[in-house]
Amino acid sequence: MKGQVSTELLIIVGLVLLIFIPLITLVYLKANEANAQIAAYQAELSVSRIASLANSVGSLGTDTSVTTDVFIPPNVVEMKTENIGGGAELSLTLEGPQGPTTPIVQIIRYPVVNAGVIADTGNAGGWMRIRITSEFENNVAQIRIERV
Repeated sequence: MKGQVSTELLIIVGLVLLIFIPLITLVYLKANEANAQIAAYQAELSVSRIASLANSVGSLGTDTSVTTDVFIPPNVVEMKTENIGGGAELSLTLEGPQGPTTPIVQIIRYPVVNAGVIADTGNAGGWMRIRITSEFENNVAQIRIERV
């Protein structure tokens, strides 16, 4: 009788594990997918905030300055500015499960004085303070974006 009870208990425990192990694996995979999606939203918010403030500072005139804090997600490859035509673009590239993803890009209406990399993998995964300053050189309004 004792052998039959322990065999039945062993079968029940085995069936429970057979159900719960795939469920736990599925929940783990979905949590990773959700974290990647949240990081993409945070990156998009950071880029749009910096670009919007840069456009506002450029419109306000010479020697205008704004300091802001933005969150840089942990899977950032790089955030950089690049002068294009009469303006610039701010782009942020994330590291996805299959490698670097398409950059998140916002347009800045003014050229950037110190175009280049603002953030990379070394300072990703936390808050970053950024100062945006308007300058007027050679009859052209320009923007300076720098880490503080």
